[in-house]
Amino acid sequence: MDNFEKKINFNMRKKTIASVTQEGWQEIPHVSYIYEADATKFYEEFRKLKASGRYKRDISFNTLLLRVIVEGIKAAPQLNAEIRYNTFLISGRVTIKEKININMPVLLPGGEMMTVNLRDMGGKSLEAMTEQIEGIKEIIKNCDMERSLLKVGLKDSLRKLHQGKVIEVAGRGLGMVIGHRKTEEGSSAKKNGSLLDREALDQGTITVSNLGAAVRGTKGRIGLLDIIPPQVCAIGIGVLQEESRVYLVEDRETRVGIRKVIPFTIAFDHRALDFGEVAPFINRLEAVFNNPAVIRNW
Repeated sequence: MDNFEKKINFNMRKKTIASVTQEGWQEIPHVSYIYEADATKFYEEFRKLKASGRYKRDISFNTLLLRVIVEGIKAAPQLNAEIRYNTFLISGRVTIKEKININMPVLLPGGEMMTVNLRDMGGKSLEAMTEQIEGIKEIIKNCDMERSLLKVGLKDSLRKLHQGKVIEVAGRGLGMVIGHRKTEEGSSAKKNGSLLDREALDQGTITVSNLGAAVRGTKGRIGLLDIIPPQVCAIGIGVLQEESRVYLVEDRETRVGIRKVIPFTIAFDHRALDFGEVAPFINRLEAVFNNPAVIRNW
């Protein structure tokens, strides 16, 4: 049998991912924790909310989980921050951001994933969050992703140039030119299509990846996530699955039964955070899953 070999040049999407993730792993000491939420009662409450007809838009379970994460971030605002650190001087500064701008990977028409910026999620209702997510997904269908990423990459290069990273900017600029027209993956992009607004592809304040939505029907947990500098935290939502578990009932007695479980992975920059600062996030999620009636007010 003849050996099969296929060479695929990086398009702008892959170049962007490679650049930011490599920088993150070179600079950031990652710590990861998996929190397993018993979402049995929460899922039941979600089904009641859907059946109520309260919302004009179809509220998805994934959007509701994103809203839960926003609640957790509000309880642990240190997760919604940026870090500046000087290795030589061993000095740094963490800036907690006022607005929760979530970087979230979405599925492109060709099957690839691309990260978009969902802005000001902390100030939006559940229905407004749904509207924004649906709007971005609709725009992406007819978007020229290559040109959009070039536009954002230029802005990011100027930011790095301002920080004195001349060699890195020079290399990045050369990379944008070399091979830009050689990609074999560009067929998924809409050539001469609309450009995504710069704000939609800009750097957010925290990353949330719903990988469970991409592999429904499987079992597994996210072991570790990329933290994108200068962010200090990334959160991953795993697959909703049914497991046999010991749980408490109203009389505080234990029972054994099949429960719906959602694993959440919290990866954080150990220079900026320790577990004591992450714990309020987990505690807030636990409170919501144990008392899901709170979602009626969202």
